Amino acid sequence: MNELGQRQHYISWPVIAMVGFVTIIGFDDILYPLQNQGLSVVFSWIFMVFFFVIPYEMTVAHLGSTFNGHQEGGLASWVRRSTHSDALGYWTAWMYWAACLPYIVDVANSTIVSYSWLILGNNHLDQYMSSFWFGVWTFVIILAFILLENFYKKSLELMATIGGVAMFLMTVLFVVMTAWTLLTGGKIATHPFNLEAFIPKFSTSYFATTGLLMFAVCGAELVAPYLTKMRNPNRDFRKAMWLIALMTAFLTVFGTFSLAIFFNANDLPHDLKMNGSYYAFQLLGQQMGLGKGLMYLFALVQAIYMMAQLAIFLDSTSWVFAADTAAKFMPKWMRKRNRNGRPIHSYVLTTGLSLFLLINEWDPTGY
Repeated sequence: MNELGQRQHYISWPVIAMVGFVTIIGFDDILYPLQNQGLSVVFSWIFMVFFFVIPYEMTVAHLGSTFNGHQEGGLASWVRRSTHSDALGYWTAWMYWAACLPYIVDVANSTIVSYSWLILGNNHLDQYMSSFWFGVWTFVIILAFILLENFYKKSLELMATIGGVAMFLMTVLFVVMTAWTLLTGGKIATHPFNLEAFIPKFSTSYFATTGLLMFAVCGAELVAPYLTKMRNPNRDFRKAMWLIALMTAFLTVFGTFSLAIFFNANDLPHDLKMNGSYYAFQLLGQQMGLGKGLMYLFALVQAIYMMAQLAIFLDSTSWVFAADTAAKFMPKWMRKRNRNGRPIHSYVLTTGLSLFLLINEWDPTGY
């Protein structure tokens, strides 16, 4: 029971893992690295898994196991408690919150793109309305989603679980079907496709683009505010981080390898950022004789996945910003909670600024 006499709702570690997976990696995140490095990115991903992803996840797991209880500010709480400095905790909260805002806008854009593929079945959304109206309708749809999402208390957990599991299963399907097409006479699009092509050519460009891979697999600390809702975070949070690391390793290494089968890694589409994933599943469906069926299935999964990511980013950054900040740094009204315990004014501020940026920064081409 909680302090109001209500039965406590706990989040299981597999759900926490799906919340983390949704914020860390998706099928879209392996497309740009393939474009930048070609086949050698497979080596880069393997290296990253062992020397960045697993250590990073275990570091987050250790921090989560050490600083839990009633510390709801996530990363800000960890810094505040470990350094015994309210000022450092506040600056961490503010900088992390500000850094997440542009990414929230990007996630919102990607959500609308997934709906356009689901409805139109192609990348011609920009032919139907101007950039301004793209922004307006994106604003309206995302605002409606935020309002509806807040009516159901467990919607974030539900969407994260469905979106995370479905996205991982779509990646597994893509890898398995890639192997099947090769065994049944399919051709490899990338040439040369030999051991030498997988060996990186170390240069300034290679190290610069490898640095971008780190950004693609960051975000595990966003689940920190939800540790207070786990029954036994000291024991179970580490399990969630290991599951995230294993899922990330599979998606990045085997997903990239499979993409190189269907796409020429040396000549990838210019609108890869927004539409590459849909091209991949469209091509896979055509080769399997399913037409656009797989593409529509992926578009549906992507829509759920991106909505879950949007909900988590809005909610988690609001907790980091205002849930555990010293009173001398944060106005009392900003720390106000609603009946569900959420720092509601921080949430409204985060949502409002994101929507403002969204309507001013929309680029329907994704170039």
